Amino acid sequence: MLIGLGMFGGLLGLLSLGVPIAFALLFVAMSVLALTGGGIDGLSMLANTYWSSVTTFTLTSVPMFMFMGAIVAASGMGARLYSALATILDGLPGGLVVATTAACGVMAAVSGSSVATAAAIGGFAIAEMRRHDIPEARACGAVAGGGTLGILLPPSIPLIVYSIIAEQSIGRLFVATLVPGLIMIVAFSVFQIVLALRDKKRGRPIAAPRRLASFRERVAALRDIGPFALLIAIILGSLYLGLATPQEAASFGIVVSLFLAGAVYRELHWARFQQILVTAAQNSAMILSVIASAIVFGYVMTTSQVASALTHMVVQAHVAPWLLFVCINLLLIFLGCFMETIAIIVVTMPVLIPVVQAFHWNLIWFGVIVVINMEMALIHPPVGLNLFVVQSVAPDVALRRIVMGTLPYVFIMAGVLALIAVFPGLVPG
Repeated sequence: MLIGLGMFGGLLGLLSLGVPIAFALLFVAMSVLALTGGGIDGLSMLANTYWSSVTTFTLTSVPMFMFMGAIVAASGMGARLYSALATILDGLPGGLVVATTAACGVMAAVSGSSVATAAAIGGFAIAEMRRHDIPEARACGAVAGGGTLGILLPPSIPLIVYSIIAEQSIGRLFVATLVPGLIMIVAFSVFQIVLALRDKKRGRPIAAPRRLASFRERVAALRDIGPFALLIAIILGSLYLGLATPQEAASFGIVVSLFLAGAVYRELHWARFQQILVTAAQNSAMILSVIASAIVFGYVMTTSQVASALTHMVVQAHVAPWLLFVCINLLLIFLGCFMETIAIIVVTMPVLIPVVQAFHWNLIWFGVIVVINMEMALIHPPVGLNLFVVQSVAPDVALRRIVMGTLPYVFIMAGVLALIAVFPGLVPG
């Protein structure tokens, strides 16, 4: 236990100094291994472990989904999607805000990244909502909150990382998030509609009077949603029906997204394609380096008996399952104040999963619980990445205003998490 406390203390210390998570994990692991595993000779296994951890076939889905998400985010398809949904939902109380949530949900289902989702939708969605007199805090909150759906709905990169650490099926995890994801979208939308109705009752409508979209315009808008429906059907349909592995589904998605961006919309020229390749390569290298370092970190924790000692201590203490569940969630929320989502998963799961298994909890269900916690981490200060993504696309809005707009979504996520905890049957698998 002292070794474990020392490892986590050293890791948090390095992170507080601004050391990148991959290097911090590797440095702590190497230091502990050198001290407890036979000195310099104990480090001889690091190269093979580091290399083998990122050359597994399962991990090939990570750069492939990153590539597909980069294509969709950079091709302008997000603007078409938001415009189409805003037209279809025209006339609904808070229609533009609800359209933002719906667009984020659809974009999440083809990008796998919350940051990419918020960036792809935020730029024009915030401008459009503010143009129709929607308060800036509410507009920014809708984008930041909706953007978190990128790591809940498949193809979620954090879910892929969790599946590798927990040794669970990626396909089953993807399917398990569908119902919670839909519940989250509905909860966000109901909240936004209630706010709009409240404003209207107080005599302060949140949208300037304008001509409503005609039936013909709404039908025409469906054409811009069709390509996303095709991508989602390819990814989720092939996985759900067992027709393709995650890697095959990702490859089909890449081909279709390239065809849509290049041949259908004609928004993919050579310079933009080069930038997409660079972005996807950079993001993939960052995530894979974190995963590789985390696997080495986990190996050291396993060989030093940290995980087994913690599991034994918890079991022998006869902790009530509900109390353990609350403590785990509080720990994840606390770490979300300082660390990025992938880092939290790769650092905590090697320790928590043996404890969860000792209590015979379903690891698929637990994975959904973890990802919802990571959603909250994305939008609560001080590190919430989506807060800064939204500020980058709306630089004239103070960060304090963005935080105030996103706080209701943190409580909504906590409510959905509690619902899934009480009714685990909502998570198939």
